[in-house]
Amino acid sequence: MARVKSQAFDLRASQLKGTHADVKSYEDLALWLTEELDIAIAARSGVDVEIRENWKRYEQQRTRMNPPWPDAADLTSPITTEYTDALHARVMETIFTDTVFTVEGWGESAQKASFVEEFHQRTLEEERLQDYLDEVLMRSWHEPAGVLEVSEGSTLRREQVRMRAQIAVDETTGLPIVGEDNQPQFVLNPETGEPVEAPSDPSVPSADIDVTVWRPVRVGPAYDVVPYLDFLTLPAHARHRDQVWGYAKRFYRRVPELVQRAKQGIYDSKAVEAIGTDNEREHGDKGPTDAVSVVDQRGPTAEKELFEMQFLADLDGLGERWYRATVHRDKRVLLRLKFDDRTTRYIRFVPYKKPGAIDGYTLSGHKLITVHEEDTAVRNMRADMAALAIASPILKRQGALWDEYEQPFGPRSVITVREPNEISQLPLRDVPQSINQWKADVRMDGDRLVGQNDTSLGVDSGENNTLGEERLRAGYAEVRVNLLIKRLKEPMEELWQARHHIWKRVLADQASGALPVLQKALIGMEARGIAVSSVNDGRIAPDMLEGQFWGKPRGSVESSDMNAARAYFNQLIAVLPGLMKVNPTIAALFSAGPAAKSLIEQLLRVYRWPDKQAFLGSEAQAVLQREEEKRQMMGNPQLQMLMAMANGGGPGGPQAGAAAGPPPVQGGSEPPMPGGPAGVM
Repeated sequence: MARVKSQAFDLRASQLKGTHADVKSYEDLALWLTEELDIAIAARSGVDVEIRENWKRYEQQRTRMNPPWPDAADLTSPITTEYTDALHARVMETIFTDTVFTVEGWGESAQKASFVEEFHQRTLEEERLQDYLDEVLMRSWHEPAGVLEVSEGSTLRREQVRMRAQIAVDETTGLPIVGEDNQPQFVLNPETGEPVEAPSDPSVPSADIDVTVWRPVRVGPAYDVVPYLDFLTLPAHARHRDQVWGYAKRFYRRVPELVQRAKQGIYDSKAVEAIGTDNEREHGDKGPTDAVSVVDQRGPTAEKELFEMQFLADLDGLGERWYRATVHRDKRVLLRLKFDDRTTRYIRFVPYKKPGAIDGYTLSGHKLITVHEEDTAVRNMRADMAALAIASPILKRQGALWDEYEQPFGPRSVITVREPNEISQLPLRDVPQSINQWKADVRMDGDRLVGQNDTSLGVDSGENNTLGEERLRAGYAEVRVNLLIKRLKEPMEELWQARHHIWKRVLADQASGALPVLQKALIGMEARGIAVSSVNDGRIAPDMLEGQFWGKPRGSVESSDMNAARAYFNQLIAVLPGLMKVNPTIAALFSAGPAAKSLIEQLLRVYRWPDKQAFLGSEAQAVLQREEEKRQMMGNPQLQMLMAMANGGGPGGPQAGAAAGPPPVQGGSEPPMPGGPAGVM
């Protein structure tokens, strides 16, 4: 059996001094935290309804509760869906470029910046970070904030270790206690049932034994997209992050998982037993709007509702610090209390800022709500009026011979009447042109609110505008999108810092002291001009990530527009020859290897060349290396002199060499002077 030491609490109950909220026991702490949860949830009153309505508008669910007649039109406006998908696609295309982050280094760290940049590019692909950002950004359009939890992923590994265990001694005789197998018995921990480590006193009987222990192993960053209704800020009225003293995240665990984690020492076993085994995952005000309905869970699949809280408090009288606690809200039970090393972060993505609040506005619930409702009304109005005009009701004179049930109205039907005016069709006119103009006005209002237009959305507007007008409209629309990108840059920078810090801890925690480098990462580093031989024989050491670095998103609206990027590149190529003639230094810079690689890489990117490794891979690197060595050799004056001598004795050929050589030595006995043909330095 594995040796388990409970690690549920970093603070013992006796260390709680009551200096914060009169917390003197685990029960007091659980009561205070759950009461704060109740206050924060009460402050969210009505927000869940708004968020559900926002998603209903995006999903174009039917919203016409009282139609004017049976089977009347129930058409929801597509404006919210269209603008959301257009903005979301532009933002994702802008952020996830070929290289997501640009890494800058200061001082000596600048030499490692290229490696750190390539390392993070390859690791975020392995982590599938794009999937998480795709969801969190989609939530940010319809919820006050998209919340991404970045934590340090870990797993428990069973390891065999050697320990000095204390042997049990008979209190009467003072002799070691021997079992039925004639082996000495050891002193056991009453909580875990495992042998106790012997003290350093040599008089205490002990023996070396092999035990199996569970040890946490860091595996890299872990991500979780937290729905807004499952995320709470303490206090709820905070206007800035400096005013926030706590965060809370709702999550669910199956009962067998909780029991297993209690055995591994992660949760307190008595607390897990106290919260019961009944299912708590159900519909209602407790949970968020799920895309899939929650089915009934019983027995081994029953799930418990828990809250993980990150809060700032002074619990031991030594000053405020951050803690992490896991509590059960209904039972007021504390399952876990740990010191927080601030590795876990909750990163907010808020594209539409709200003054005086840390959360923001929503695209579907604030910016487009009136336009959406107006377009819905116009759309249903047009459909209803068109249906009436096409299939208008029939006027039937009272006492007429025709029975609509015996002789249904339809093509080729025969209707028996006494006279033609016994039945007639109600005259109704078709949809007036004003309704169509109204529809167009609603669309223009939506364009102005979001800052998009048909050109930027990739739609043919049908207007006969000039090319200059279309470019101006698209350009002004890009300005509005660029503002959203800038608002998302700060959380992206925070995300990079969190990832970098976690990966440094992972490398430092490796038993071998380094991680192997993936082959595709080696190819990527070669393409960026990084010497693969410097990667410690194909392994990444912890010191390679040490230094002062700053990572920021590389993409912008201009870089995501391939047409504009291609035009800028062509203009650069047209200007470069003239600049090189004016300033030879520019020509020397572009003739260097790293600049040539960067130029080729940009060329392949803007022209969508699929096989980049043919130009930037290891074979291409060897060609560039030989050309660089040849260029350096040709720039050596001494080598030029030797080549001139080989061609005839001077830099300009045989005649020039003869003219440029030293005068002949009189007498023929003195050695030639240095610098002559026989004395080249």
